[in-house]
Amino acid sequence: MFASHRFIALTVLIGLLALVACATPTVEPTKAPPPPAAATSAPAATTAPVATKAPEPTKPPAPTATARPVNLRMAILVDESTLNPYTYVLGYPGWNMLNLVYDTLLILDADSVPKPWVAKEYKISPDGKVYTLTLRDNVKWHDGKTLTSADVKFSFEYYKKNARGRFTTPVRDIVSIDTPNDTTVVITLPAANPSFIFEPLADAPIMPKHVWENEADPKKVTNATGSGPFKLTEYKSEQFYRFAANATYFAGKPAVDELLMPIIKDPTTIFSSLKTGEIQATIRELSPELAKEFSSAADMKVQRGPGFATTMLLFNAGRAPWDQKEVRQAVGLAIDTQKLVDTVLLGFGTPGNPGWLHPQSAFHDPAVKAEFNIAKAKTLLDGLGYKDTNNDGIREIAGKNIEGTLLVYSNNPQRIRAAELIAAAVKEIGISFRVTALEVNSLDAKVWPDFDVAKGRDFDVSMWGWSAPVQVNPVRMAQLIHSDPRIGNSNVGGYKNPAADKLGDELRVTTDPEKQKTLVRQMEALIAQEMPFVLLYYADGNYVYRTAAYDKWVYQKGQGIFNKLSFLPGVKP
Repeated sequence: MFASHRFIALTVLIGLLALVACATPTVEPTKAPPPPAAATSAPAATTAPVATKAPEPTKPPAPTATARPVNLRMAILVDESTLNPYTYVLGYPGWNMLNLVYDTLLILDADSVPKPWVAKEYKISPDGKVYTLTLRDNVKWHDGKTLTSADVKFSFEYYKKNARGRFTTPVRDIVSIDTPNDTTVVITLPAANPSFIFEPLADAPIMPKHVWENEADPKKVTNATGSGPFKLTEYKSEQFYRFAANATYFAGKPAVDELLMPIIKDPTTIFSSLKTGEIQATIRELSPELAKEFSSAADMKVQRGPGFATTMLLFNAGRAPWDQKEVRQAVGLAIDTQKLVDTVLLGFGTPGNPGWLHPQSAFHDPAVKAEFNIAKAKTLLDGLGYKDTNNDGIREIAGKNIEGTLLVYSNNPQRIRAAELIAAAVKEIGISFRVTALEVNSLDAKVWPDFDVAKGRDFDVSMWGWSAPVQVNPVRMAQLIHSDPRIGNSNVGGYKNPAADKLGDELRVTTDPEKQKTLVRQMEALIAQEMPFVLLYYADGNYVYRTAAYDKWVYQKGQGIFNKLSFLPGVKP
């Protein structure tokens, strides 16, 4: 099977290389791109609106020599369809590929902080309800027309009318969108929403009104006209994508002239192709084992950075004895998270912060730290009166052993190994976990039925995790622990605490950055104390590429190297 897959992949790649050789155009030299903006996050609510503004881009110097075209082959694993906001498939890499073609009003910088982009500045009213954005006047669609406030208004209203979950949810409550002129957009919300700068402003692609206004069924649209740094020039279903640099991009011409993204579904074939030079990069992360192997290759580089995706031990807080804080704390104290990182991730990761946030988050309180203390864990259980009366090594409650089934995805060997180590660790304090591997849909049906926390849950404990965007926006902490399913839509363990609800309600409407940070840290301390889950680790992102082909990648915290800024070296939003 492997040989067959590899033969097919190599055949496709050879054909693609022939296409590249025949079709590579003469291009202008790569220009040093100007920084489009520099700004802080949303300003504090004061007695008057505060502008978030950056200086205008400066004109790059004229090139002094003819540059060789930069052609890059970067493999992906799946077909992402025709790449417009209604047809792309996955959040990664589909959304990242979408961002090569389309722009957003704000952009996440290398630290994953929203900064001005197509909107060169924005102001938030003192009550947090009104956003006034000033657009750049030099942003062009790929067909040469100018992007204006009418396109922004159209896009958000189109998302409201035509459901596309990721983009529709953040705009559905907008009260009004006004466009007093071509470069001004005034958005009014029903209530303050500090998440608005993340979603939709730094997330939802702006679509050209003149292309989409007569499209009644967005899922049938194949047009991919955007304003981004690349134009999608060719797409062959299940084979490849070809992107060409947008020479008139407002932030400067991309450093890569042509980006070819072949679809290779077998990860083993991808990394074999990297070794032979048939491809030069991939969106696929390296496993810890491969990271060590590729790090020693002279013609390759492994770029490593913090990953914000989480791996955690989740408790069903509605089922005894996991509904008791002391039991959850005892389990947390029994787990050596550094050992998990060293054993499961071979050191390529960060031990979990019991308060949820990655230690490199700007909101993290360094005073909140993990503790590994077997003696303290035993003392907590002794205090509850849980003893091992029959000397079988497991404590009892009312004559029954303290035991539970620990669920884990059967297709995730790292988590299976972590679950086995956790089961051995908690046995030291007199608790028994039976590790049970289930296929993805079966496990999800027990932990998160129909992806709706209001439908309950049927499990004891489970290995679980959330993707990077949940960490990037700290306001989403409220979704993890709020008891109201409409707010706590990620509270899959069913945790309930009036203090957590109060903090969450306040955090969700606070736009003052300093007050917001204070609330986040209070919530971090509460989570660390209550332990609705045990944050085990954050796996590092490890990405390999051939340095001779391209070596200007920007590692975006929590996201990796495949992002728009990687192709615009020197641009700092």
